Amino acid sequence: MIIRDYVIKEVLRTFVGVFFVLFLIILSTQLLKALSAVAHGKIALDFLLSLIALKNIESLTLIIPLTLFLSILLALSRLYKDSEMIALSACGIGPSALLRSILWVVCSFIFIEIALAMVLGPWASYKMQYAQESFKSDVALELITAGQFNIANDGQRVLYAEQMPKPTQLENVFLHVENKETESVMASDDAMIETNAKEGTRYIVFKKGNRYDGIPGMLNYRFIQFERYGVLMEGKQLLDFTPERESMTSLALWSSKELAYQAELQWRISQILMMFILAIIAVPLSKTAPRHGRYGKMALAILLYIVYSNLLIVAMNWVRKDVVPPNIGMWWVHVLFFTLFIILFLRQLGWLNTFRSKKSKQGNIASEFDDLVDA
Repeated sequence: MIIRDYVIKEVLRTFVGVFFVLFLIILSTQLLKALSAVAHGKIALDFLLSLIALKNIESLTLIIPLTLFLSILLALSRLYKDSEMIALSACGIGPSALLRSILWVVCSFIFIEIALAMVLGPWASYKMQYAQESFKSDVALELITAGQFNIANDGQRVLYAEQMPKPTQLENVFLHVENKETESVMASDDAMIETNAKEGTRYIVFKKGNRYDGIPGMLNYRFIQFERYGVLMEGKQLLDFTPERESMTSLALWSSKELAYQAELQWRISQILMMFILAIIAVPLSKTAPRHGRYGKMALAILLYIVYSNLLIVAMNWVRKDVVPPNIGMWWVHVLFFTLFIILFLRQLGWLNTFRSKKSKQGNIASEFDDLVDA
């Protein structure tokens, strides 16, 4: 019990440090991407902090498996480096007992990863997608400023309103529209922004105004007086919102038979399985000689994580494109790495060495028998 608590304490202490470093890296990356999105007009400025928070929640699904994997590797490697593992082995604490101690830590993180991969991650993705779609639908309306020339379509549309008593009411307004063959100017004392309730499209409706059609410098102008004249705006009100597969709930994915949705569900489950398998692989992988140091296997561990995650992405695309049936899906990747764990763990227990020594002895006996026969 004391040894188990000691190992768990070392792993958790290392986990905090590794998580802090990785989280700062992800946070800085997400901040730069969010600022770039604001600068390019993809999201609203007041949504910046919320976007960073939601992005980090979504990223935690991938950060925690890697953090747990590296923390177990570093904590156990330190025990080997300081020769504490030799003392534990002398006390009867072998690889099996060490693995059981690590499983206590893994089981506690399993529930966190399930909540992130199956619930919180899709929820954060849904919130981000909804906010971006809402911003796109409202951007044309929000960019209208009274007393300024509001330019759209690279200068093909110029709207001017002297006053806006209400967000949807314009006074002393004119609109210049440049087409391929002609130009038009609409002007009136009063205009309203109206929305089609069925389609969500928005119109600027001019009341009791004039319209001028023609080409500057030419005399063939056309002059029209109207009671009401509507001009379609670019922005569209967000009436129906269809979330992408990354934003759908896990229950909705489970009930769907589409390959893309099944691949997404398997991807979420794979994050949980990957965390478990990488954590137990770290136990035999952490075994090092004291002279190698605790960071001797770090490059190998990162390479192992990259291969694992990339194989999952490849397998997900295969399921989505119907190259591999959903029954096989992404599970073969987990079987492959679980087999790697069994091989490494049996090697750490010494069973493979015992098998080799027996085989070597049998080979020596056979060679000696051949020598006797030849003699």
